[in-house]
Amino acid sequence: MRIGVIGAGGIGGTIGTLWAKAGHEVFFSSRNPEKLSELVTGENTQAGTVAEAAKFADVILLSCYYSTIDDAISAAGSLDRKILIDATNPYLREDDKIHRVPDASSGLELAAKLPNAKVVKAYNTLPTATFANEAHRSEPYALFYCGDDAEAKAIVAQLITDSGFAGVDTGNLTQVIHQEPGGVLYNHPMSATSAQRLLPSLR
Repeated sequence: MRIGVIGAGGIGGTIGTLWAKAGHEVFFSSRNPEKLSELVTGENTQAGTVAEAAKFADVILLSCYYSTIDDAISAAGSLDRKILIDATNPYLREDDKIHRVPDASSGLELAAKLPNAKVVKAYNTLPTATFANEAHRSEPYALFYCGDDAEAKAIVAQLITDSGFAGVDTGNLTQVIHQEPGGVLYNHPMSATSAQRLLPSLR
């Protein structure tokens, strides 16, 4: 799979590296691509601009700050028909403090801004350290995803498996509220078995 990572910081750099180790072709990008050289570790990894990553990829991982989403999608150019994995969360930094934006859903907002992209919410419920240190456990952590396109979700489910986690489908994109900050699935590491027991209570 050809994957572009837009926002190759903690989450993007870590997840992209896991995909590259699984054999996928990964193109890392950010506003400062010259700082991404350490992520280029083999023939199946490269780094460059956001526009270059978007053109290269069939699947895009958007893992930038909430405040820079509009700049990122503008820099990317057309994302029509691309599978767009939204790993963002609605947090803002003000006065050196990070706070959650009330009544905001970055997943729903992104889908409204990019109606011709196939948005799947995933990779936003666990912290960077968990992705970096606890992939490929004998009992993998659940990684939740939701979206409205069945084919796109199937591809994302496989990518979740490839990165060392257990994909758990929470439904269509309206279910994203459970995965984003304040939701019962956000920042609560659990096994796939525990996650499946929890799902019926969310519907």
